[in-house]
Amino acid sequence: MTSPAPLVAVVLLAFLVGAMLPVLYQLYCILRRARVLLDTAGPGLERAIAQVGRAADRVDGIAATFEAGSRPLRPLIAAASGLGQLIDRSGEWLRMAMSAGGAVGPAVKAGVRAFFVGADDRPGTEESPARRLHS
Repeated sequence: MTSPAPLVAVVLLAFLVGAMLPVLYQLYCILRRARVLLDTAGPGLERAIAQVGRAADRVDGIAATFEAGSRPLRPLIAAASGLGQLIDRSGEWLRMAMSAGGAVGPAVKAGVRAFFVGADDRPGTEESPARRLHS
């Protein structure tokens, strides 16, 4: 009598082959469909890639033309940049001056108003300093 191990091995091999046949057939069908799709779409994709390449060449040419034409403008751009930095630095001084003006402005306004308002307009005073100067 033969041992059962070779018989079990043959049965397992037959089972694996039987299970693999549908999987291999499905893989064959998928690959065949993919090949047909690539064969039909290939020329269109090649045309699209060629058009993208031509468009990239045109954009590169336009950029080179623009870069060559912008060389004379570099001093102007540098001057505008320097002016922008100067304005940015002077912004701090301007903010400080505005805050000081905001604090001193009402006091100056009150002083000018007090100086030029006549004696008739202020109760308790005889004559404004402006009238004393003119008389």
